Amino acid sequence: MERRFTTWTVSPRFGLRNNFLTPQTPNIIFNEIKDQLESPKFLRLGGFFSFGVCALPEGVMWPEDVPKNDPSLNSYMQVAGVHEAMTVEVRVSDGGDSYTHYAVAREPVADPEAWATVSWDDGGPEPFRIQVHPEEVFTGEQAVPVFRAYIEDGALPPVELLRRLDV
Repeated sequence: MERRFTTWTVSPRFGLRNNFLTPQTPNIIFNEIKDQLESPKFLRLGGFFSFGVCALPEGVMWPEDVPKNDPSLNSYMQVAGVHEAMTVEVRVSDGGDSYTHYAVAREPVADPEAWATVSWDDGGPEPFRIQVHPEEVFTGEQAVPVFRAYIEDGALPPVELLRRLDV
């Protein structure tokens, strides 16, 4: 059986919305994510500011069949920001109740003291801002291959492109 996925979107207007496409294949899910990443109208100020994808455990057909404490719920990939400047993060379960959460970089960080700001409208009075290294800022197009590898192959970025976050 092919891997199956849930996806979600987050916007200031609607909050978190979980999605489960049927029928689905990894390619169908990847194409949905690719379209969202490549569209300048999807991740934008006042619109959606985040979305992500989570693989169901092997052999599970439906999200409601995943036990509430299943470690797979601690593994996912997500973006936040706008089409022109977003962060990509990946969370990896340790197989139990804990996980490791990473910021993903496009290339190895050249200067660990250099920071860039990524911001988005989360519905608050001011835009939400996060500090990341310049190499951790993606455009939608730059994020496509990262999601392709994750969805189609279950592959994480190389360790030199991951920075552990305390969340």
